[in-house]
Amino acid sequence: MIKINLVGGLFALLLTIPFSVNAEIKDPLLQKLVEKGTITMEEAEDIAGKSKAELPKGLQGISIGGLAYLDYSAGTTGHVETNYNKFSITRGYINIKKDITPWFKARVTSDITQITNTSNSQRGDIELRLKYYYIDILTSDFGMLSDNDLRIGVSQTPWLDFQQSINIYRMQGAMFQERFKNFNSADMGIGLLGNFGGKLSKELQENVGYHTPYSGRYGSYHIGIYNGGGYYAAEDNQNKVVEGRITLRPLPDLIPGLQLSYLGVSGKGNKSTDPEWTNNSGLLSCQNRYIVLTGEYTQAKGQQDGSDEKKKRGYSVFGNLKIPLYDRVAIMGRYDVWDPDTDSSNDTQNLLITGLSYKVHDNNYLLIVYEQLHYENAGYKDDKKGQVVFQVSF
Repeated sequence: MIKINLVGGLFALLLTIPFSVNAEIKDPLLQKLVEKGTITMEEAEDIAGKSKAELPKGLQGISIGGLAYLDYSAGTTGHVETNYNKFSITRGYINIKKDITPWFKARVTSDITQITNTSNSQRGDIELRLKYYYIDILTSDFGMLSDNDLRIGVSQTPWLDFQQSINIYRMQGAMFQERFKNFNSADMGIGLLGNFGGKLSKELQENVGYHTPYSGRYGSYHIGIYNGGGYYAAEDNQNKVVEGRITLRPLPDLIPGLQLSYLGVSGKGNKSTDPEWTNNSGLLSCQNRYIVLTGEYTQAKGQQDGSDEKKKRGYSVFGNLKIPLYDRVAIMGRYDVWDPDTDSSNDTQNLLITGLSYKVHDNNYLLIVYEQLHYENAGYKDDKKGQVVFQVSF
């Protein structure tokens, strides 16, 4: 059973609204009358213009898009000795964006999720939930701070959305720190983001190999205050979490793809007992049209859901190589090392991901990948997975 919320209903309503037709005269009767000299071209254009369907004023400036991950996975969860073999939709965005004024914009994004809790009577149901609902207030430049955007609502937190603009394989699974439950990608709050020194030129962006909002000439920034529970959890305390990212692009003309980023998080985990949650992370990334290389390191205490206050650390390296003679095909790989409790031994986890991707068109990709998670814990066997994912974007 699929439950459709208000966002889904709005999407369906929009599909029923007739969009403006081309102003070109296509009516054969009008064309014939012009040819015979009965009416002028200007009169025909006036008649055609009055007859065309137009969007209501309130729906002008709206754009609709979608993003989905169509997934087939088979493998073994070693430490609990279970096998799986299934088709699934691991992401199903419906994006609705509205330009209210040149400086005031809004976005609503719904996403699908499947209920997996064994104690829930609706287990297996696919539901539509809210991922983003925020407004953007675009402000003037202030010195080196440019393209400044005050973002209010359920929105992206500073780290993961930026990281996913470099590592495009979110379709395969969560990024390093989200994978190990440090935090997720969105939360309710207020943030300020923008660039340093304007944007890279179009030519330099092409040299880097991507066009994203994070194309500041000398880097970018994002700071915010959030509830702390993430976008799909109720807030269980009164604490607010401060998160901030600063990214520097030190050599924009010589090596435009080189960036150094820092993330800081300070607050309490999402429990009534207010467990400590801090995070200090660094990311070094370098990319061009054919190669992407990143290295990430983090030291943390506690985590977003407040389940513990243990000291943690880990690192992740990622690479992507496009085949020079046929750049629609790329080889990707990632290796994560995660220690969930630095005061304990023999509990480190090592994750290996490797695969082959094919760019079908624009942001539509087919990915074939193998994943293996090794546990140092005594008696645990490795998790192993084979996966085929189709990313659909429009």
